[in-house]
Amino acid sequence: MALRSLAVAFFAILLVFLQARLSRDLQIVFDLRVERPGPYQVYLADDQGNFSERLNYTRSTRAGEWQRHSISVNTLRKVTQVRMDPTTLPGRVDFGALELRSRWGLLTLQGPALREAIQGMSDLTVVAVEPEMIRFQVTGADPHFVYRLPKQVINPPTRQIWPVALGVALVAGLVWLAAELALGWMRRERPQWHQGLRQAVARGWLLPLVVCLGLTWKASDRISSDPIVGDGIQNLLMAVNLFKHGTFSLDNNSNPKPTNFREPLDPLVVALHLKLAVPAAADRPIADFRSGDLTRTVKLSNLLWIFTGLVGIWALTRRLGGSNLAGFVATGLCFQIFFHGNTYIDTLYTELSTATLMIWATYGLLRAVQRQSLGWFFGSGMLMGLLALGKASFAYIGVVAVPLLMAALLIARRPDRFAFSQVIVWGLVMGSAFLLTLSPWVVRNYVHFDNFRITERGGLILWGRAHMNNMSNEEVLGLIYDKSPTLYRRAVAGTHLGEAPGDFERGGRWQRLNRYLSTFWESDRRAAYEGHPQNAVSFHYNLAAQYNQRVFRKRDEGHPYPDQAVGDEMKGEAMAMLKERPWRHVAMTVPFFWHGFWSFKKVEVPLVSIETQDAIGELLNLFAGVALFGVFCYGLFRRHAQWVAVTVLPVGLLVFYAFLSHNIPRYSSPAHPMMLLALVLVVRTLWLRWRRRQHPPGPERVVG
Repeated sequence: MALRSLAVAFFAILLVFLQARLSRDLQIVFDLRVERPGPYQVYLADDQGNFSERLNYTRSTRAGEWQRHSISVNTLRKVTQVRMDPTTLPGRVDFGALELRSRWGLLTLQGPALREAIQGMSDLTVVAVEPEMIRFQVTGADPHFVYRLPKQVINPPTRQIWPVALGVALVAGLVWLAAELALGWMRRERPQWHQGLRQAVARGWLLPLVVCLGLTWKASDRISSDPIVGDGIQNLLMAVNLFKHGTFSLDNNSNPKPTNFREPLDPLVVALHLKLAVPAAADRPIADFRSGDLTRTVKLSNLLWIFTGLVGIWALTRRLGGSNLAGFVATGLCFQIFFHGNTYIDTLYTELSTATLMIWATYGLLRAVQRQSLGWFFGSGMLMGLLALGKASFAYIGVVAVPLLMAALLIARRPDRFAFSQVIVWGLVMGSAFLLTLSPWVVRNYVHFDNFRITERGGLILWGRAHMNNMSNEEVLGLIYDKSPTLYRRAVAGTHLGEAPGDFERGGRWQRLNRYLSTFWESDRRAAYEGHPQNAVSFHYNLAAQYNQRVFRKRDEGHPYPDQAVGDEMKGEAMAMLKERPWRHVAMTVPFFWHGFWSFKKVEVPLVSIETQDAIGELLNLFAGVALFGVFCYGLFRRHAQWVAVTVLPVGLLVFYAFLSHNIPRYSSPAHPMMLLALVLVVRTLWLRWRRRQHPPGPERVVG
């Protein structure tokens, strides 16, 4: 017992040193004041001094006021230098205190100390160095400065690690020893308790819960106090209005009116979380939730989706015949690729909840097929209803997915084939449960807006896609290149298919595809918000500006539901455009599918170059996608309804967004856990078949 406890303590020491040498967790906190609002960027350099777009953080600033910004760096790569791009616009820049925080210490640079640490500048001139700040003047188009990270921040000395390692080892060893003593006492004094514990472990659910709880705790370190941006602001505003006023609304005033622009499930979960976590914050302004001291509290509601999603993946793996080892591998991959990514968990986008609900809806479909139980079909219908309340597109995906699954049950190989009447009953039960789950929300919308829609955004998205179908063939090449893997980019480098300098900037051949950071990004955003499409360059902001222009016009005319009216108009126009050129729409689905498919988070792999690291992530993306569609086609053409049930929802999501939207990579991300699960199951099946061929069973022994 003592030797086992010592072994655990020694293992804990190894883990602490491994974590200290590989993990580069760093927080960069600084005070900044700029003359003109806009984005700023932070770049990190590796141990060779090479800055990379892969280690890049982009945030935004307000004009004329001091703001404290915090950048949380979680990387396995050794970082040596930081490049600060405080603005992209001309004017004055004031840079105050800079704090570098790690688990090993805190270093503050300010005024003269910061000026001494700066190693180089470009397109910036130092106007004054004061005790509290440095004043810069922008002199060119690419203003930035570079400073080197002190060694004590990024590479702590061994003598600093040993006390932490010994403390962790002592706790781990004592906990193990206490657990063994408790089990020994239980075996002697309470054998029935001991037997019950052994049975719980044997059932296989205790280990998954412990591992998933540990991974969820680990994920919490990626949830920061950074401001909530993008579509997450709308979900936040709805949640805060529900928390403070009991109303689902996007109005930002003291008396919000009901709206129907976004789905209700995520705001409802966040509002309930706020009720439990900070009930006294009902009188706080929205700014405190979006970018203040309550921001991290709001985003911690995502831990619910992370934990339930991880448990769901493990449960699905076990239910499909996998071992605990397969469950651990699938869960670990899903954690690393999806459930530990800042893009999904450090925000209020709906992709995280959609992934979790899709996992559990898939579990419900699988159990319904395996058990042929009305209860499971009813439960899976309810889960799909919740999925549609979180992502309205699943109301349409379900219309195809459910009949497809019913057809698979009808044509399934014997003995899994079922009578037509039985399958119809199952389909009706699922559909009834689905409608029952949606009914409170759609009835609410009928009362307020005289329609049964889940949201009003469908017309805008389809209208935007119809317009993007008309992009030039030259722009189609840019669509393919825009989010393509590095393997493709290297292959087309230097050709007409590759990017030339300025292609995505103003005047470039692919300028209309650039909805991200550019020289016209700020003006595009302003044009969209003000409803001036003539001032917007990119497709994304031009279409948004046209939408807002129409809404403002309807509002000025006194229309009671301007958003709904504009959405109806756009849907009608979009359908007319699609009917006019149907084959163009079908053909454009291929590049849009490609554009959204390459969506895996860039996984960090220690001890390899960034190029190798990216290639590993892209190959994983490719193999996981092929595995998902391969399992779906296998189930469909080999008539195995179980495999159709497991893959129909993620496949439906990928096809739906490629066919009916502009399909940015974020739209595909909810399918990532199911793609990885399919890959693990395919690899496991191939491995088992290979083993059986290598080690065929021997001849049967003859007894007697």
